[in-house]
Amino acid sequence: MKIGRMRVKTQLHYHARFLALALLMTLIVLSVLALRNPAPAPAGVALSAVPYYKLPFGPDANGTDRPFFPSKMQSATGQFSDPARLPSSSECASCHQREFTEWAASLHAIADRDLIYEAVVEANEDTVSDPEKARFCEGCHAPNEMMTGRVNRFVSVPPSDALSEGVACITCHTATKVEPEKGNGALTLAYHRAETAQAGPQGAAILADPRAHVAAYAASDTDALMKSAEACAACHVETYDPTNSKASAPQKVQTTFLEWRDSWYAKNGVTCQDCHMASDPAAQLRAIRDGDTSDPDRYSHRFIGANYAMTETELGDALGVLRGGLLPGMTAEANRATLEVQKRQTQGFLREAARLELRGLRRTGEGLQLDIAVQNIGAGHNLPTGVNDQKYIWLEVTVSDAANHTLFRSGGAAERLGVEDPEAVSWIEHFLDREGKRITDHLTFQTAAVIWQRKPIPPRGEDVISYDVPLPEGADGSLKLEARLLYRVALPDLIYTSLRRNLSVPPFTLAELSRDLPEDIR
Repeated sequence: MKIGRMRVKTQLHYHARFLALALLMTLIVLSVLALRNPAPAPAGVALSAVPYYKLPFGPDANGTDRPFFPSKMQSATGQFSDPARLPSSSECASCHQREFTEWAASLHAIADRDLIYEAVVEANEDTVSDPEKARFCEGCHAPNEMMTGRVNRFVSVPPSDALSEGVACITCHTATKVEPEKGNGALTLAYHRAETAQAGPQGAAILADPRAHVAAYAASDTDALMKSAEACAACHVETYDPTNSKASAPQKVQTTFLEWRDSWYAKNGVTCQDCHMASDPAAQLRAIRDGDTSDPDRYSHRFIGANYAMTETELGDALGVLRGGLLPGMTAEANRATLEVQKRQTQGFLREAARLELRGLRRTGEGLQLDIAVQNIGAGHNLPTGVNDQKYIWLEVTVSDAANHTLFRSGGAAERLGVEDPEAVSWIEHFLDREGKRITDHLTFQTAAVIWQRKPIPPRGEDVISYDVPLPEGADGSLKLEARLLYRVALPDLIYTSLRRNLSVPPFTLAELSRDLPEDIR
């Protein structure tokens, strides 16, 4: 064995000189190529250089142009970007294949491709005289299109792969500043860094000068921002006001970041990324619940969220249509495989969010009174959270006898048919127009007020619901209580208005409770 080891060491020593020489020659060649590469053209495109770009909302109070208003997104240079020089996320895959494949299954990737979202934006544009108001939506959903001046009533900017993506690699990796309290897309993007880097060495040639690549996509200001929960606040705080709706006073529509900021999670150093970017999000939530607040073993680019419908692979080809088709750089086979993982992680993640407990059981003159606690045990923000005129949760409660006859039901029959049950206990926002009528198809620009029907449940909090259960005369035998906390991502009205199809998005069960009720309580 000693002789064998000596031979290996001798061989390594013999070949090491040639390997080192080859590496040195490779670096020299790459360096020469990099040096011979012409200096990049100045980055940026003047606002006046984009034909027909309209600024109907005027300058700000200081007289400065607001090219992305009513979104609060900003360009670090004050200019547009050249779409021909913006890299698609698929180009990042040559060195970051795992991250790209994870991202391709995410909701970020399809933020502007989602068929329902696209239809809703068009419906909103049809309600106003200035369709440029859609910049309010696109600042968060389509930053690449916004930064190149493509979001305009007359589109004069040619398409490119980079412009077909939602929240792309370059969005987060060139972010330099966020105003978390403002939200509404209040993120400053240094896309000129991406333009400059694109004009320099690419592929393997980056090895000749990796500092340029780092300066473009991992500068110190960007790196610090990407690690902070504040980075998420730009698009996860949303306010309707007279500039983007019919509201006469600011209406808080989405406060997800603010909910986290005031929570136990923020106080214990658990960030948005720690849960939504964990390689195993469900396991991460369980660990946190058990008191382990350490970082995940790896951060994934799946950005696991709550829209289970956009990962439902059982829809087959229909899911591809809903997601806006294949992203640049993805094959059908790779897309199916990554969406299967996305589906599994999304469903596991949602099941860790809530729990139901039977908190009280009392005899009354006419029957029973039940107290059911709905607990937020896994979300670092309210349950539900986001823009909740569409996303909502409700309780379905039934009491049945030994013969399985239903004696009491709340929140079940109508919901299973895909419509709302007005008697159900629901956590949902109502958008109202100026006449006080409810808007069910997410017409942002026509919304005058936003009202919670029942306040959402804060992180590590609970809401206790009491039910009066009348029992028929002579009811005997054992009784069984069953409760489900159900979640739906879209109202049937929105689906019908957007897709002209009477298609109900099936609900997802967040938590369940089943108990045999003691006979002596009756």
